[in-house]
Amino acid sequence: MLEEVIDLSVGLGVALLPLLVLAVPAIVLFVLLPAILLLAVAAPLAVIGAVIAAPPYLLARWVRRRRRRRAASSPAGLVNNVAAVGK
Repeated sequence: MLEEVIDLSVGLGVALLPLLVLAVPAIVLFVLLPAILLLAVAAPLAVIGAVIAAPPYLLARWVRRRRRRRAASSPAGLVNNVAAVGK
């Protein structure tokens, strides 16, 4: 009985092998093509988002680093205040 089930399942597998050849174009058509199209749509949107978001981020980072450099060169702003008083 078990041998007959194995023979039938192997026969069914062999009979369905030609469907694999037919399934490959379907995988390309229904999986890869939509993925490529979604990537083609998402890439320009990501570039537009980066163009919009990058300048404010870079400006904020530049100002933050500039403040940090200024604070490191003058402890607690004492040097700037002394220079301002001396003028």
